[in-house]
Amino acid sequence: MRIALVGNWPRPYGGVAVHVAALARAARARGVDVTVLDIGRGDHAAGFVRPARGPVRYATALSGAAAEGRLLHVHTNGANVKSWVVALAAGRARRPGAPRAVLTLHSGSAPAFLRRSAANRALAVAACAGFGTIVAVNEEIAALVAAAGVPRRKVTILAPFSPLLLEARAAPPALAAFRAAHGPLVAAALSPGPIYGADLLLPAFEALRARVPSAGLVVFGEGTGGHAFRRPGVLGLGEIDHGAALAVMEAAEVFARPTRADGDAVSVREALALGCRVVASTVGHRPDGCLLFPAGDRSALAARLADAVAAPRPARAPLAGALDPFDALFAIYRAHHARASAAAAARSEDVAP
Repeated sequence: MRIALVGNWPRPYGGVAVHVAALARAARARGVDVTVLDIGRGDHAAGFVRPARGPVRYATALSGAAAEGRLLHVHTNGANVKSWVVALAAGRARRPGAPRAVLTLHSGSAPAFLRRSAANRALAVAACAGFGTIVAVNEEIAALVAAAGVPRRKVTILAPFSPLLLEARAAPPALAAFRAAHGPLVAAALSPGPIYGADLLLPAFEALRARVPSAGLVVFGEGTGGHAFRRPGVLGLGEIDHGAALAVMEAAEVFARPTRADGDAVSVREALALGCRVVASTVGHRPDGCLLFPAGDRSALAARLADAVAAPRPARAPLAGALDPFDALFAIYRAHHARASAAAAARSEDVAP
């Protein structure tokens, strides 16, 4: 198989980028010829990663991948016009006889975009027409894509792939001293903007600290090294690589996911697998074992954090639910290649003398 993954490539480290990088590494470990078209920051141009940010570079990268006969697998959020235009272009880049493309929709904000207007839904349907399979990371996204007019037989639900068992973990240097001075530890992955819920988590942690003065909060992600996170009991690490993020979660007793929208958060699955108690908002898909609170409810988040630190540490959850999609994706790839080969064979028979 020859595959081209279209999506963000770390850095920055985030859900889609981590998923694409893990899938690319695991595919290469299986001997698959894979390349990545980086539409994130687009500044990666080494090895099998090709820069593809911006209309001209993206069109050039798509054309090159299509000319090589690669199956295109687009990873996007589905939460704005730009993401659907990216998908629309990729769905139409396939050369005759090549396998049909695959589209994965990752964002918990995609349903709001689809509900917003008939024009948004029409754009989504037009984009999906160029793909053989639409992968949604949760049932809500799948249902709304189908309701918009995409044939339900083309839509499947798969959780994002986690590289937890494939990636080495190395703790950030600042973590050991902070861990020695604070406990229990709460960890969280944050990013700028209201969706990730930093404005909820910080005051909720202050309420927890009033009850448990020794408690500590470790946050990582873009912007978390800034002034807003320089306060007592808080360690802001800024952007760290995925292996370091896993080490932070492994050291913490609690992982908080206070998002206002979500698809299926890889970090939540990883935290459960590492034996963390997980406190998460009631958005997107949440695996069994999470302590849930209504999205946007600061008081409920504070109460759930208090419940979590008082509870015994659970056994590590099996990660099978996060690993199965990897095999499932390759089954989809094989099916698309098989159909393309069968169609090519039929055409050859039609033109045979």
